[in-house]
Amino acid sequence: MTETSASVRFSPDREARVESYVRLTASTCIRCCTYDEAAPILTIRDGAADITITSPGRGEVTADDVRFGRVLAEAVARYAAELDRLAARTDATADGPGSGQAA
Repeated sequence: MTETSASVRFSPDREARVESYVRLTASTCIRCCTYDEAAPILTIRDGAADITITSPGRGEVTADDVRFGRVLAEAVARYAAELDRLAARTDATADGPGSGQAA
């Protein structure tokens, strides 16, 4: 699967589960909207997937909201670091012996 997709699956007890796979591309829109007196809203939109992340309270921000925001930020930082690591390895392989690059 190479495209962004979203689906709804139902378990035998009829419980719905939404599965979204966002493949980040130039057409992906990632935004964070902030407000003076309300919780921020993070959105990721691409193809069939439209993901909105915010706190459950209307304007109220709790210690749990802050904790989950930090957990999210740490996971995104690890994701970006892993992409950097893999891209550097790919670049090093492409520039290695026999790649036609001058030494």
